[in-house]
Amino acid sequence: MTTSPSALAAWDDLVPGAERQELADTARRHFAEQFPLTGVRECFGAGGRPLDRWVEIVEAGYPVIGLPESAGGIGGLTDLVAVVEESGRALLPLPLAATAAGRHTLIRGGLGVPAETDRSTALTTDPAAGVLDGAGAATVVTVAVVDDATTRVAEVTPAGAPELVTHVDPSRPVARWSGSIAEGRAQTVDATIDHVLAPARTIFAADLVGIAAGALQRSVDHALAREQFGRPIGAFQAVKHRLADHYVLVERARSLTRAAAVVVDHPELDTDWAPGVLALLAKAAAAEAALRITATHVQLLGAMGVTFEADAHLYFRRAEQTASVLGSTAECQIRAVRLMGTRR
Repeated sequence: MTTSPSALAAWDDLVPGAERQELADTARRHFAEQFPLTGVRECFGAGGRPLDRWVEIVEAGYPVIGLPESAGGIGGLTDLVAVVEESGRALLPLPLAATAAGRHTLIRGGLGVPAETDRSTALTTDPAAGVLDGAGAATVVTVAVVDDATTRVAEVTPAGAPELVTHVDPSRPVARWSGSIAEGRAQTVDATIDHVLAPARTIFAADLVGIAAGALQRSVDHALAREQFGRPIGAFQAVKHRLADHYVLVERARSLTRAAAVVVDHPELDTDWAPGVLALLAKAAAAEAALRITATHVQLLGAMGVTFEADAHLYFRRAEQTASVLGSTAECQIRAVRLMGTRR
């Protein structure tokens, strides 16, 4: 383990300072006021997602957080994950997490930032499979694939309009293209796929932490307000112990996500770990937390929880749609174990 003063100072970012906390609080208020859950519900209608509002996200400056200063970026990945967590909590129906993941993968792959930073971006490791959040105004897709012992990263533009698969979460649909794909910029880097995808996995982990935290808060609020036998249901051990366990799941995932972001922001710390292993652990923990907590949220509401009118299914859908991106919990854990074994 690195013990130099500079390395120890870098780990201070595990605890957000006043400026980062203010950034997160501002983002939370913005998303809650401008993108309430009523907007997520509207995605189930004929109008679909409010992609015309992407410009509001761009103008707020969220997509450039963590990018290089030469591209107009500010802060680091630790700042970005704080904002993405809040977008996950709000179930933002716009491709902020996917765009950030795609752009940071381009940077990791040596291609730099796209010239048009107002465009939304998506990310995939399998061009033939569906692409999460792959449909939007002027969308391009970042593709990262294993190329022998190296990794090839490319920016591609699919031809024609995609087919949207919206049966799970219409506010974050999967896009599929049946036409050709035109490859633009491309680069092969001498790095493992896990090293290249570390920022992207960290970003999606932050998104899942936000989903889990939002569902947990709603579960706690319900447990305090709902009464059975003259007592709040939160007073019963079966409920309060499960919610306490879920709080631990959120904090574990949040801590791992921040640690993964610190390592990306401070490459010198990567010598302590197999490249990309912290991002794998963060993604695994965040996916587990989101899936378990959103399921509990539905169950805690009883019969009301399985109705369309309750908001619980919105969190459940978002977690189910996102948890497997760049690897499920089991897949990420297995890859992390193998990486650490190779390192030893």
